[in-house]
Amino acid sequence: MRTSAGLIALLATALVLASPSFPAETTKTLWSKTSFGAGDYFHEPADIEVDGARSLIYVVDAGSCRVLVFDSQGEFLRAVGQKGQGPGEFLRPTGMCLVRAGGFAVADFGSNRIQTFDAAGTFVRSVAVKQARVADLVFDDGRFFTVPAFSVSGYSVTLDSQDKGQPLVNVLDEEGQKTAEISVADFPEAQPFIRAIKHRVSLAVSPHGKLYLPFYSMNLVQVFDKTGKKVASFTRPLAFKPVTPALIGQRSPEKGIVQMRATNDIVNAAAKFGPDGKLYILTAVESLAESVKQKPDVRPALPMRLDVIDPETHQVVRTIPCAAGVRAFGLLDGGRLVYIYEDAEGELTFTCVRY
Repeated sequence: MRTSAGLIALLATALVLASPSFPAETTKTLWSKTSFGAGDYFHEPADIEVDGARSLIYVVDAGSCRVLVFDSQGEFLRAVGQKGQGPGEFLRPTGMCLVRAGGFAVADFGSNRIQTFDAAGTFVRSVAVKQARVADLVFDDGRFFTVPAFSVSGYSVTLDSQDKGQPLVNVLDEEGQKTAEISVADFPEAQPFIRAIKHRVSLAVSPHGKLYLPFYSMNLVQVFDKTGKKVASFTRPLAFKPVTPALIGQRSPEKGIVQMRATNDIVNAAAKFGPDGKLYILTAVESLAESVKQKPDVRPALPMRLDVIDPETHQVVRTIPCAAGVRAFGLLDGGRLVYIYEDAEGELTFTCVRY
């Protein structure tokens, strides 16, 4: 993918450890679909958000530059936006959050702006963000808490930055101005490409207003209050030991393009709080080490599960199986989970299960 640092390729390797012991669970599929509307399809789903009060499911599809709206039964209702740079249009939407009165805000990674819409999906305003990169966001107390990374790929690299404590979260007011940032000095890194990998986090805010930040490439979850003070950190039982990201090669084949490779494992792909107040983290079941040895066209999808964590004790209370290759997920009431995954044939499927 192309970022401000250029074209990035990731490799992975890991050491296998004993798998965590949790009771085997099963899920029941309630509905599933690969197309919607008039023969339309998902292209690159980057985020799923659920409006439980209105029984709506929003799918942010970066590939088609739209936000797709479904009811809780999976019926397609409408699409919001299209490709472009005008009001209500997107270049690459990658994340969203609910705001006041049933409205929602979308992080448009491609144009680095936040666009807000009312409950009917009508465009309200666009806010350009100049001091930070915006890929995903949550809204709380009149502020946007934003991160510069989304899903299992996509993040910006600032090659000339001397800041080894790259911000994990940028806090913006409703005009897009940065008012604060959250960073750590736990693992400073001089190489900017590796620094960006190490500092990539997914973002979830608890019902009590604490920020939970699982790191993509490490078995680590850090917890902050909204002032940016770190109040806790914890790890979870995994089936493998993630490799610490390290640079293994770089070259510049043409002016303005840098190609880099690094050892890396994907551990945490996304995180959300459910209606039950528990933290759900989309978690890799095994290392990428074996799969990256195969050709991309025959490489199997990464097996995934959901870890359900008690936010008070930070203990995993259960694990929920899900299909391999999950791209994004959301949580409904009644013990229902929705996610979009890529099957062995490369087809993207939207499914709802009861767990």
